[in-house]
Amino acid sequence: PLTGVQQVQLGLKSNWIAQTKTTANSLLAKSDWYVTRKSESDVAIPTDISTYRSAVRTATGTIETAINACDDLDDFKALFVVPVDSDNNPTGKAPIYDFPDEV
Repeated sequence: PLTGVQQVQLGLKSNWIAQTKTTANSLLAKSDWYVTRKSESDVAIPTDISTYRSAVRTATGTIETAINACDDLDDFKALFVVPVDSDNNPTGKAPIYDFPDEV
């Protein structure tokens, strides 16, 4: 039955961009206390933590750009492919999961 209420259903890109933001938020949350301490007590954030947090934000932007650049489902599926060497050994992370390693 028609209710007169408009419903919006998010697509694949929107859902994965939201998931990417959730992952980034989870990764950053672990070191948020350094930011709070800096704000409240003016204690410097360790360089490795600042570098990591910046890398997470950069990776998030890169992943979102890659998602938005997909023109079809095959392009999107390629984001989940782990790069391998000639011996089929992984050489990195799938682009959709290419966040920096935690510090």
